[in-house]
Amino acid sequence: MVMYERSEEDTRLFDVEELDYIFGSELMGKGTIVTIMYDAFSLGWALGFEIFKKLLHKNSFGVIHNYTLPVIKLASRAMFVGLDIHEVAKKNKLLIVDVFGSKYNVPSYNGMSFQIPDLTPETLHPKITNIYYEKIFPVVGDRKIVKLVYILDGLTTMVGEDVAIKLLNTEVAWIANMYEKRKIVDIFLLNTDIVSKKFIAWTASLSDIVIVFQSLLEERKEDKIKERMIIIKSPSKEFEPTTFEFNVTVSDEGFHSLNFKK
Repeated sequence: MVMYERSEEDTRLFDVEELDYIFGSELMGKGTIVTIMYDAFSLGWALGFEIFKKLLHKNSFGVIHNYTLPVIKLASRAMFVGLDIHEVAKKNKLLIVDVFGSKYNVPSYNGMSFQIPDLTPETLHPKITNIYYEKIFPVVGDRKIVKLVYILDGLTTMVGEDVAIKLLNTEVAWIANMYEKRKIVDIFLLNTDIVSKKFIAWTASLSDIVIVFQSLLEERKEDKIKERMIIIKSPSKEFEPTTFEFNVTVSDEGFHSLNFKK
């Protein structure tokens, strides 16, 4: 692992290896659950797509569980950080489990998404598991799977918090059962202004790494909106909770760069 040294005022672009160093080398490990929590006015969700993108560039296979938007709008969220999911899917590196489209009869988009017929809360997890065994595992090979759940509060809106908690427990058990068979990293995105404190607490308790974003609209300066990013949990023995200042800028390539400093 590369050591990164910076001064207190040094601003850095997000780099997945540096984040892994901060987490204590846990992000790259199999079976890791990363939860990113943010409020209504935060851009913290973009970090989930950024981590997802960087792990795809490291030869992982990406799976997006979509609970919230038509896939065409999901694609625009990914493009915020320069992730073109259409192009990545063409390279056989990404698929989408489109729960939103399944529930609301939105047709599959560009052949890169799978839908779930006759969807019910009771059959959701078994049918998603079948998609993995029948459609995803055969094309993944020995690559690591990085799973992005967009977004957990979309799941709670769809099935209710109590059912969502049961599904989360089932997911954790499934990951544990797959530990010796597959390398899987889960990234959960959660808008904390939508769900209850009980659901927030439960999700945090199930997660190995927890990152919390707090928007700071009152501290807007020179047309830039700052946020506070707090890494509050990691299983590493060397981990210490850390707070960063976070902001978003437009890159020379035309998408957004995520920046942070202590």
